[in-house]
Amino acid sequence: MEKLGPSPLIGLLLVGIAAVLLSAGCDGPAVRPDAETLQSLGFRPLPDGSAVPDIELTSLHGDTPSLSDYRGSVLLLNFWATWCPPCRAEIPSMNILDAELQGGDFELIAVNVQEPRELVEGFIDEFDVRFPVFLDEDAAIARTIGVTGLPTSIIVDRDGNAVAVVSGALEWNDEAVVAMMKDWTR
Repeated sequence: MEKLGPSPLIGLLLVGIAAVLLSAGCDGPAVRPDAETLQSLGFRPLPDGSAVPDIELTSLHGDTPSLSDYRGSVLLLNFWATWCPPCRAEIPSMNILDAELQGGDFELIAVNVQEPRELVEGFIDEFDVRFPVFLDEDAAIARTIGVTGLPTSIIVDRDGNAVAVVSGALEWNDEAVVAMMKDWTR
């Protein structure tokens, strides 16, 4: 009796299964952006090992997570105020960035500096802010982090190190910014 090799149908089936497995979320490892890329997008890269202090935050609902609770995710930490025109201008693009990066290892949190809870709550409703907002009513957090102007945004890596800072508003939904963050947070 003659031995039969695998049928062409089985070969095609195996190739199809392999293609599905390769395309199902195997985009390769996350890519942390280099200083040149960050700078080209409007960020000021920071030296390696710039650890962010483990600060306790206060949410609008009274919860008190600390920054270490966000370890394991890339964190966009934004300091802002309702009276600040550039802060107001960048909120819609932050909403878009946050929506684009849902499902990845990304967290966007905003820290309002020196304003009463009621004013912040009204702003959040008016601008349909969808990411977590925390209060820094006495600016102690901003001082500890080294914030000198608003808005200031700090990108923190999964290990709690500040990677880059943006002083002033940024178009967070810019295609290149979104692509960089997607590559980093998949």
